[in-house]
Amino acid sequence: MKNLLQKVELNTGHEQLKDFLDNASVSIHWVDENGIIVYANKAELDLLGYTAEEYIGHKISEFHADQPASKIIFSKLMNHEQLNNHEARLRCKDGSIREVLINFDVCWQEDKFVHTCCFTRDITSRKKVEKLLRFLNKASKELTATLDTQEALDRIAKFIVPDYADWFTIDILKDDKAELVKLAHADPNKIGWAKMYREKNPVDLNDETFGSIGYVVRTKEAVLVSDIADDMIEASAKDAGHLEILRNLSLKCAMIVPMLNKGNVIGVVCFLSCTSNKYDENDLSFARDFSNRIALTLENSRLYEEAKKDIERRIELDRIKDEFLSMASHELKTPVTSLKAFTQVLQMTFEKEENHKAADLLSKMNKQIDKLNRLIVDLLDITKVDKGELIFDVEEFDFNKLVEEIAEEMQRTTQTHTIKQQLANSEIINGDKNRIGQVITNLISNAIKYSPNSSKIIVQSSVDKDHVKLCVKDFGIGIPSDDQSKIFNRFYRVHGKNKHSTFPGLGLGLYISSRIIKKHSGIIEFDSVEEQGSTFCFTLPKKQSTENK
Repeated sequence: MKNLLQKVELNTGHEQLKDFLDNASVSIHWVDENGIIVYANKAELDLLGYTAEEYIGHKISEFHADQPASKIIFSKLMNHEQLNNHEARLRCKDGSIREVLINFDVCWQEDKFVHTCCFTRDITSRKKVEKLLRFLNKASKELTATLDTQEALDRIAKFIVPDYADWFTIDILKDDKAELVKLAHADPNKIGWAKMYREKNPVDLNDETFGSIGYVVRTKEAVLVSDIADDMIEASAKDAGHLEILRNLSLKCAMIVPMLNKGNVIGVVCFLSCTSNKYDENDLSFARDFSNRIALTLENSRLYEEAKKDIERRIELDRIKDEFLSMASHELKTPVTSLKAFTQVLQMTFEKEENHKAADLLSKMNKQIDKLNRLIVDLLDITKVDKGELIFDVEEFDFNKLVEEIAEEMQRTTQTHTIKQQLANSEIINGDKNRIGQVITNLISNAIKYSPNSSKIIVQSSVDKDHVKLCVKDFGIGIPSDDQSKIFNRFYRVHGKNKHSTFPGLGLGLYISSRIIKKHSGIIEFDSVEEQGSTFCFTLPKKQSTENK
């Protein structure tokens, strides 16, 4: 009687254990020493979609997508190796693949393999998300690899088709219409037909049918159709011919996603699949992110193209302007030279006749002609500088002597300022004497011009082992701090207290001077305080030659 009760309790325990395993939420199957499935619970069968008859009693290798992998697993278990969280790919009844993690617990009796209990955990969704993230990261690199719009579209299409979609289209909204800018298909022979189809059947942005491009544009919502049923195709068809075309496409699932830029729909991206692999919410999340990145790429490409066109337009305008300045300067130079010669002849004539009033007027006229001539020279130089055609004649010369000559010459031209020279010991340097003289003249001339209420200019030089330095200091209006970054720009002129008033000149002198000093491998710099004055300095190497260009 006691043995009978024990047997009943044992059987009852087995039944309870079997019931527990059968209804466990974890997928479980047992495999014997021959690789035959001897048990599978409901969760395991539901995971793969088989009935017990279709699964139990079959070799486990039949359900592994990677046949060699299943043999390796079994071989390792037979050799007493412990396998935990082993990744595998199992084939479902519908042909899809499940990515799983399997923990193996082998039952041994007297060192004989009886069976292994396998606990299966579905990680398909996780693996897909990981794959999509890798896909998205790679896509981002592809998208940022170019700023050319067409090249960007080609890169996008090659990236998506055929790895992720069989059909892929990008439509851009333009003038209240959907303009097809990219169409790709896994079969290149169908692209021409598809383009012709789109031309005959343009997108209707007013179409409110669920899943249409018009619907997506209006709602700004992405649409996921995991299973395109025949009734959906019939509802979308415009007529019998259209229905036949749609059925021949063999579409299985689709995602229609808006491209958003700053909250506005700028286009729509369509991902269409003809295979059994269905899109899910993970795919839709990827498609949203990817489409927005496409939108950003296209916007960046558009801005780049606009900037490129603007730069090209500006370059062309500069070219035309430089041609005009060069032509005008050459045309002006000859009559101005003749005018100066006639003025000097008349001045000498009136001086001989002791007509001092007329001679004085002609002297003033001669100075104004010199100013005009300097403007013409600046215009000629600016065109040469920008084209890299400014010629430099390198020679050895006494730097201090050049400074003294120019300072004395400038002193004779001004009655309002005293030019004080503070020069270091004389040095012989290499460079273009005339061009460096042009810079010195410009700095002293500016110092006089921009200090109308001051009477002193200081010209100071210094020398070290390898360099000479010259500074010209004035006590004039100074340069506003906001404008100091522009001081060496072409055509920039300093203004006085009145923002709308500027001093005479073209605003080219400092620009040309900076280029001359740079060509001599030198440095030009300044220090200025508004209403206190400015100090402009340049430093030149003693021995470094300048390339003749």
